Amino acid sequence: MEKAPAFNPIDYTLAIKNKGRPPKSWRWEIYAAGKSKPVRQSEFFETMSEATREGKAALAELRAHRAA
Repeated sequence: MEKAPAFNPIDYTLAIKNKGRPPKSWRWEIYAAGKSKPVRQSEFFETMSEATREGKAALAELRAHRAA
């Protein structure tokens, strides 16, 4: 029987998307490798930089939690 591969934090990526209506049209989404649907996504933000900042923090938290 093949053993499941160990968790690799690189298996998660962050995407910033313009999906909403102004003034809050930006959101972040975190994807797992090989999955087409996000494992986590945010509410909407007014700017891309806000979504990026919050998304990076959420990705770091997810990676730390999954690695523990």
